Amino acid sequence: MKYVYNKIERPAVPLPIRLSAVDPICLDILYNRGIKTPAEMEDFLFPSLTKQLRAHPPLLDMDKAVSILKMVVANKEMVTIYHDYDVDGVTAGVTALSALSQMGVPVNHYCNDRITGGFGINAAGVDEIMAKFPNTKVLLTVDNGIAGIEGVARAKELGLKVIITDHHEPGTKLPDADAVIDHKRADELAGQDKNCCGAGVVWKLMLELYIGLGRNVEPVMDLLDIVALGTIADVVPLIGDNRAIVQEGLKRINSGARPFFQMCLEVLEKESIDAMTVAFRIAPMINAVSRMGGDASKLIELFMETNADDLRAGIIALDDINEARKEETRRETELAKELVGEEPVGAIVFNHESLQEGIVGIVAGQLKEEFSLPAVVLAKDKDGNWKGSARSPEGFMLKEALDQCAEYLISYGGHAKAAGLTVRAADLEKFKEKLTKLALEAAGDKGFEVAIPIDAVLGARDYTEDMVRHLGILEPFGEGFRQPLFGLIADNITGVRYMGAEDQHVKYQDESGLQVIQWNKGDEAKARKTPPKKFVGYPGLNVFRGNTTVQFIAE
Repeated sequence: MKYVYNKIERPAVPLPIRLSAVDPICLDILYNRGIKTPAEMEDFLFPSLTKQLRAHPPLLDMDKAVSILKMVVANKEMVTIYHDYDVDGVTAGVTALSALSQMGVPVNHYCNDRITGGFGINAAGVDEIMAKFPNTKVLLTVDNGIAGIEGVARAKELGLKVIITDHHEPGTKLPDADAVIDHKRADELAGQDKNCCGAGVVWKLMLELYIGLGRNVEPVMDLLDIVALGTIADVVPLIGDNRAIVQEGLKRINSGARPFFQMCLEVLEKESIDAMTVAFRIAPMINAVSRMGGDASKLIELFMETNADDLRAGIIALDDINEARKEETRRETELAKELVGEEPVGAIVFNHESLQEGIVGIVAGQLKEEFSLPAVVLAKDKDGNWKGSARSPEGFMLKEALDQCAEYLISYGGHAKAAGLTVRAADLEKFKEKLTKLALEAAGDKGFEVAIPIDAVLGARDYTEDMVRHLGILEPFGEGFRQPLFGLIADNITGVRYMGAEDQHVKYQDESGLQVIQWNKGDEAKARKTPPKKFVGYPGLNVFRGNTTVQFIAE
């Protein structure tokens, strides 16, 4: 891992009252990340969702979709929501279902099976919807649909009105739907915020519908906790609309208003839920359901459940499924590393008949992180072809590379850093060869490993409880605004303690009182003649038996 520290001195300028109360180190971090003026800092730290939404024009086809839904509300026509199986798709489904049903609209929801149905609206899914819900008049896709040419055509053939809400990259042709709402449309207006996830897009539609009908918008605003979950989980940039949505959503998550999140606090033994808890504890539990072959559509009912016993049982079950998913991921990742070797070149394309299709995206992500190379992991599908996921480091445009490999692919879709694809069995070796060649060309002599910027370097005594608490104002952290990375210069390490069943972890005690913890670095520490004096990592607070101490988790 390579790090770089380029400190830029923040000029002394008069600050408004709200910024005067912010710890200077927080303002330094913002300044070093390009948020330089007091006005920009205030907008970033204290975003107004209303102001943010008014800063750009309505999405294209929003008026068409609202017009259709107004007729739905007036005539109580049945709507079926076609949602995806990941967290964004499920939360988008909850958002649409809750907002519409509260206006008396009869609403159903449908989701493809991850393995047999694949991603997005398709003709078979439309036929199944009409078999299950024959009174459906309007099909509303959420977090999918922009690539569903055949599925939309089948729905129109059956006489349905179709509204698409999506946030994925469109192809050269848009589906022939009655309304296509996707901020990534090539003809979308300048000044549009193009970073929302699927839940965010359909939430904007529901807000416009309530406003258009002259309804109280509070039921839609109450859904921001659900939308925040989808936004964080889908790893979209936490800037602009998304940052305002997540800040407001986290407040609602921690208000105790929704039983689902209250029970998450209890089951996960948390005092509060922040963006990191959502990203690394709650979202993986929800995603694990479809990854392990479960029915993601049942998650919608769990989000809306109010019975405490049923909620507790449901969330515990999610946690158990996720633990099984972790074990399966560990097994598949170890297999991949063993067969790929220690020094893969160009790109990793790994396929194996024992892989589970629902896990391959996580394995690809771990291989990408391990080797700083584009990684494609493929499982054999029911037709004997290879279906899976791809992940890419900075510097390699994955979607563009797949465009150049299209002759070997049955289907594919995604963006610069992540994609899904199916490789024709007969063309697997040709695909490997072409993708590796493209990766080598893109990497050049430098490779893909990018130096990670350190936000601030401080002495051990500067890491006080007060300073660490002040860092909370910079949250939420995530894509587009990562958790600040700190450098630490120790005063004097006075003690070393090993932790874990095999002494695999190490804790250094600085004479200032600061504790520095390194996970899985026990052997490395034992091999040292003297303790290190410099560390890179993240400060935090440790509360034990009512006592709060500052600790530094070093990488």
